[in-house]
Amino acid sequence: MEIKETLKSAVDSLKINKLRSLLTMLGIIIGITAVIIISSVGEGLVNYVSDELSSFGTNFFQINPGNNMMSAMTGGGEPLTTEDVSVIKDANISNIQNIVGFSMTSKAVSANDESILSSIYGMTPEGEALLKPNMIYGEFLTNDDINNRVVVIGTEVADKLFGENTDPVGESIKIDDMRFSVIGVSKSEGNLFGSFFNTSIILPLETMQQQVIGVDEIVEIDVEVKNIDYINETMDEVELVLKDHRKIADDEENDFIMTSFIESLNIFETITNTLTLFITGISAISLLVGGIGVMNIMLVSVTERTKEIGLLKSIGAKRKDILGQFLVESSVITTAGGFIGIILGIVATYLVSFLMKIPFVINIVWVVIATIISILVGIVFGLYPAQKAAKLHAIDALRFE
Repeated sequence: MEIKETLKSAVDSLKINKLRSLLTMLGIIIGITAVIIISSVGEGLVNYVSDELSSFGTNFFQINPGNNMMSAMTGGGEPLTTEDVSVIKDANISNIQNIVGFSMTSKAVSANDESILSSIYGMTPEGEALLKPNMIYGEFLTNDDINNRVVVIGTEVADKLFGENTDPVGESIKIDDMRFSVIGVSKSEGNLFGSFFNTSIILPLETMQQQVIGVDEIVEIDVEVKNIDYINETMDEVELVLKDHRKIADDEENDFIMTSFIESLNIFETITNTLTLFITGISAISLLVGGIGVMNIMLVSVTERTKEIGLLKSIGAKRKDILGQFLVESSVITTAGGFIGIILGIVATYLVSFLMKIPFVINIVWVVIATIISILVGIVFGLYPAQKAAKLHAIDALRFE
């Protein structure tokens, strides 16, 4: 039989049993749709985080307390202090542009009979060069503000305490019954890190430590470098300075962790890719179920069409013709299901990207892989029914009741 006739016969068979064909495809459709969504959204998230991190610059690295990523995130381990910042500055490492120490707490803040719970950050004036806040009103912290009760507030904080579209510079807010003068309002357009400025309050580091939290602790030190090409060498120099200051022997584990933008992005990519592969593997179960469904339906089809097979063989159809016909039919079913899954996956990915406000990315490699998988499922799971059909003897098939 010619391939054109075989394809036409396969399509006609699908049209005769439309509902059964659709149900047979369902497992394939779900599996392929899931693979497209997961792979595409995962890649979109990586691009999104990369863009957001890049908006803060890539030429800096962070130092956090603790000897692993978990302790750094939870604030465990021996705390960093302003002395650590000072010894790094005094080391006069040539590639360092700025050093900023951060402290953090969360407290109730009030003004004009309004009260909100806000994140409060203490930092030095160098934080402006590193974080690049968009000042809507007033100005950022300066060296003249080092130990003064002044604050820079985010736009959302300003809206809640002073009303929307109001310039609160010169007004005051209360933190723990202490009055602080508002010298600026900052805003960020970023979706991921925008809330850092929009919902937070920033004070001078010394004011924060001495008057608000009462301890000389720093949750993070950010070091900006002049030349990113030498960031690893700079990190090594800073590590030696801190180890010497914190009296950590060469054979002892550091009680601080250092990460650069590149490392942070690589860690995120690794986590995202691992999760993507894991969930994609789970989604592949749908393909397995779909393949078993195809096999079952094709076996039923062989039984239903036994006389037809006998007739074809009696007029000269060879074993390979029958084998090819049933393999093509099963492949047409799974390939059609695969194409439907790809289309649904692309549409669903667009909707997810729109709702999550992340880049819409479709990796053509995964589309090709999904197409190949669809065809292979049809061949692999259609092979046994096709062989069973091909092995039927013409006389026995014609006598089948």
